[in-house]
Amino acid sequence: MHARVVFAVLALAFLAAAAVRLLRDGGLRPASKTWLLVAALFGATSAWLWLQ
Repeated sequence: MHARVVFAVLALAFLAAAAVRLLRDGGLRPASKTWLLVAALFGATSAWLWLQ
């Protein structure tokens, strides 16, 4: 698989983890913020790779 596909899949996985954490904690807590940040980083990297 290409790196851009791997990064896109990982971004979705981290976004799902953030959603689960948000629902479990009942709000935006540090742990869910971290998952969202990691998802955003992987998503931005994937988007950059797709545009190259």
